[in-house]
Amino acid sequence: MTIVHILKELSEHFISFTEHGFMYGPQGKMLLRNLEEHWFLHCITMSRYNIFLSDEFNNTIDFITKTGMSNIPFGLATIKKSKHSWNQSVSVIQKLNYHKTAEIAIFNNNIETEDLFHKIQKERKIWWRRLAQCPSRFKLTEAKKIKSLDTVDIKAQFSFGSITVERITCHTDVQKLFSQVDSKKDFAHIQMVEHMMSLDWGTLALLSDAHDTNKSTKMHIHSMLAPHKVAFHIKRSNNEVNAQSDDLNRFVLYLNNMLRTKGLNTLLTTSEQIIDTCLVPFIVLVDTTSLENGIVHVRDRSTTLSEAVHITDLVKYLIMRC
Repeated sequence: MTIVHILKELSEHFISFTEHGFMYGPQGKMLLRNLEEHWFLHCITMSRYNIFLSDEFNNTIDFITKTGMSNIPFGLATIKKSKHSWNQSVSVIQKLNYHKTAEIAIFNNNIETEDLFHKIQKERKIWWRRLAQCPSRFKLTEAKKIKSLDTVDIKAQFSFGSITVERITCHTDVQKLFSQVDSKKDFAHIQMVEHMMSLDWGTLALLSDAHDTNKSTKMHIHSMLAPHKVAFHIKRSNNEVNAQSDDLNRFVLYLNNMLRTKGLNTLLTTSEQIIDTCLVPFIVLVDTTSLENGIVHVRDRSTTLSEAVHITDLVKYLIMRC
């Protein structure tokens, strides 16, 4: 099965291709944004080093060195459109001439840089595997050495080929990279490890990973990346009166607003098909007894198991799993 067939089954609400690049539908845009936010949280906010977000490396390096913030290790981060030619071997997608990348460049002394290079390889591979439904498909390639560069790729392997999602590079000569920096002497004994992730190709790889050709199981994606985290389903009884139905509807609206104010993106719909199409990981089941005792049941689509949760614990329960 090719990427084109997979995306057709997923529908145009995720990703399609044009001669200019990736085209995202409403669900795909949210998935892409969630992937970028997760990368930002893990690689910048939670980093062990000082990471400075920058669009212009030379100017930022000048600022850092002049203000005395250049104690190593430190890093620079950039999110941009890149023309690096990745995945040219993947069929039908050879026209794509750019993709959105998220990059981190970490500067360290030349004694510790090699260890850092190998450490980042391991960390980034684990990061991708934690997001995947089939973790073993994300693997490191053999290291390639080109002049003063050592490069390793992280690739996701599929039946139609492999997709490069990230490139990790060790630069042993960083002075050449900063032609406009005033104090080049500050980088005489410093090397750089850079990891560049493709947000576009990464999104495509995770969608392809989530796609299961076995129709007996439902497709699902990591709850942290899912466009919508929660949907609601009202279990109605045959002898239910209109007043109870109205109360249930108001109860669901109350729960929905409670989750949204806590930052959980919810989906209000009565269609199971829409819930499956949008890859919603959790479904909150509500019935008339929920009005009496405040107990709802949360079903995990990936495991199909339901767990009873009191509404006072619902936000905490879902946040821990998202």
